[in-house]
Amino acid sequence: MNLRIKILFLFVLFTSLASSSEKETNENFFKVTILWQEVEREYMIFLPSSYPENKELPMVVGLHGYTGTATGFEKETTKGMNLHAEYRNYIAVYPQGANFWAKQNGSSFFVSSWNDLESNAPLRKSERPICLKDRDEYPRPKECKEYSHCAWTGCYDDIGFIRQVIEEVTENYAVDKSRRYISGMSNGGAMAHRFACHHSELLAATASISGSIPRDRSCVPEIPISYLQVFGDEDTTTPIDGKVSRDGWFYEKPEVSLNKWAESMGCSEEVVLSNLITAQKNNLSCTSRRSCSTGKSHEVVNCLVPGGGHAWPGQKPGVGFCRSEEQSLSSPQQNECKDNYGSEINWGNEVIWEFFNNHRRENV
Repeated sequence: MNLRIKILFLFVLFTSLASSSEKETNENFFKVTILWQEVEREYMIFLPSSYPENKELPMVVGLHGYTGTATGFEKETTKGMNLHAEYRNYIAVYPQGANFWAKQNGSSFFVSSWNDLESNAPLRKSERPICLKDRDEYPRPKECKEYSHCAWTGCYDDIGFIRQVIEEVTENYAVDKSRRYISGMSNGGAMAHRFACHHSELLAATASISGSIPRDRSCVPEIPISYLQVFGDEDTTTPIDGKVSRDGWFYEKPEVSLNKWAESMGCSEEVVLSNLITAQKNNLSCTSRRSCSTGKSHEVVNCLVPGGGHAWPGQKPGVGFCRSEEQSLSSPQQNECKDNYGSEINWGNEVIWEFFNNHRRENV
């Protein structure tokens, strides 16, 4: 092998090793790492066993909550979303929020979050405070150079990161561009809400579960898409009545975010019962605003879980703060998730999928 060929070989090898994206394969559920804002970030992908190269499948992006993980969201928060993706034949994608370990009251704990832009924004003129003066203390991420009194999430460009994930997965796998959806829990719900406002061109619908949307700061999409939000009527972490949360923050009332979104799409003022069959079977109280001027299929739906707390529908609060084997190298100190769902499909996942499945994006 002459010198020029050797140099070319080494250059190609180095280029492939230095790629911004790297996949760690584990059958049909695996981790992908990318370099974003000079920081290594990761996301998980699940491909159903019937995944075909010649048939495009829907894609659902799931965002974990504060201090959660991508695999914790999959296994515990949603009670096995991979199981549901296999059943309904869609590609599931779980981005991981920026994270670090912090100490509080002498104990170390895992901190992860999503920068939804508004949770960290300082108080504006003529705006009500989004937290109390004596609210609880939360650790400040090192990347945050400025931090308002009510701030509690990270400061990376997570809007851009999630967009990169969606575009990369769409490019590398057989994804139906007319059926891309995003959902999230708590801080992840607020992030799904905010991302849909900024990049509705990438989505067919979005769902926010117990979303921690700051008071008076809900948004509307740049391009009309359907929106679902689900709250527990006894949630004390993100209360639905506008009262202060147990840690000292104020969040948007569900009817405010619903009406703002619906009015931006010219939907009928009439509030009617939702036609989500799975929600009805599980005694959820779901209302909808439809007949939108932007499209007959557009709708905004609000569901309340009777007696529900701060949890994914069909699941108990206080789960998802763990990681599965697939994230053992990147989060070795984090607790191992429990396999607590067996082979049963979680009805909460069915509610959200039924809503998603009703909506497709046209002209993509």
